Amino acid sequence: MINLKIELKLIINIIHISIMNSSINTIHSDKVIKNCPVFNGNESEELKKANFDWTEKFYPQFQNFMFQNPGKTSQELCKLINFYNFTEESLEIAFKLFNTRKNTYYGVCGPFIYKNERWFPVYSKKYTDTVLLAEENSRLREKIAELEKKLLP
Repeated sequence: MINLKIELKLIINIIHISIMNSSINTIHSDKVIKNCPVFNGNESEELKKANFDWTEKFYPQFQNFMFQNPGKTSQELCKLINFYNFTEESLEIAFKLFNTRKNTYYGVCGPFIYKNERWFPVYSKKYTDTVLLAEENSRLREKIAELEKKLLP
């Protein structure tokens, strides 16, 4: 039991350090980022379906949420987001919007990578480093959840 608690604390510290050591700023580039879904001419139709009503507080809150929860599926994110009522479809439309209009949201929100049916924020680091870091954070978070289940009877 004590070893599980120690291991859990170590994993939490590793996640915290890796997040803090990565740049929390979003990337700014006109280059197309691999695995970043965007609208392909159907933007207005999809936006009508979603009918977003975000306030200025939403964008940094959403960006911080994504930094803290990388590597989750749309379904998992919808369950975790408690500051806006997303459906899986509207969440995916939001990601496409942030990726398509990256100059509008530069430094505020996005872009976001979609890989293996999971979403990741793009940090100011190289793309491959970002994905590796986010995947490792996701794996460590799953390990934490597994260890917490063992701790609680």
